[in-house]
Amino acid sequence: MKETMRSVQRILAVFESFSIDRTSLMLQEIADRISLPKSTAFRIVQSLEKAGYLVRLEDQQYCLSFQLTRLAGHVRSTLGIREISRPVLLQLADRTRETASLHTLSGSHRICIDAVATVAAPLRMVAQPGEQVPMVAGAGSKVLMAFMPPEKLSAMVVEVARLTKRARAEIEKELQQIRDQGFAVSHGERLLGISAISAPIRDAEDQVRYCISVGAPTVRMRINEHEIVRSILIAAADISRQFGAATVDMQDEIRFLAKDTGTITHRISD
Repeated sequence: MKETMRSVQRILAVFESFSIDRTSLMLQEIADRISLPKSTAFRIVQSLEKAGYLVRLEDQQYCLSFQLTRLAGHVRSTLGIREISRPVLLQLADRTRETASLHTLSGSHRICIDAVATVAAPLRMVAQPGEQVPMVAGAGSKVLMAFMPPEKLSAMVVEVARLTKRARAEIEKELQQIRDQGFAVSHGERLLGISAISAPIRDAEDQVRYCISVGAPTVRMRINEHEIVRSILIAAADISRQFGAATVDMQDEIRFLAKDTGTITHRISD
């Protein structure tokens, strides 16, 4: 079973080694990108070429074939972020034993799209689908702000600075830190005694239009903060991958961003 899973991971890694900037690659480049010996990469690439999923060009570079376009046409047109994220939210709620939720941005408000809590607790954070909150505080709002396109972010920072009486430079510094570490943590910013951790969800265009969050009473969050950060980074990467983000890039990002919290990631090896 492990050998089969490893073979599948390697095949997917070959597909994902291609990018918009590099639509064709030499064999050695593919091997380098998936961290495999050239001989092992050659066997995988040769099999994919024979199956019609890769094309070898005249200059000995490889590119993806139209077989993948054909398969992409079978993807359900109605498959949306809520449908993709729901199973991951359930797993995250189970793992953290807290409330997991999905959010997006609409104008100057953050909207809760979905929320689940699988474990009954006498004290827990409650998030309601459809709930709208101003983009002035909280981990989810900060994540959505941090990854906004620069032209939209500037106006939002001005508005948040006006409403919160904070300096623009202070807000911009905080948002840069969130971009650098890949997640946000807030304690009692919106509701006293309630904390949240949020991480961005990327799409096929590497844009962040959604974020995933875990909310909990501050007393429990502070005890389990590092573990929840690990769990939410993995969950955000899982949703992002299914939403079209580049898997290899996401794995590298988790490995880099979550190293201080001890996240365990799987590296493809020979």
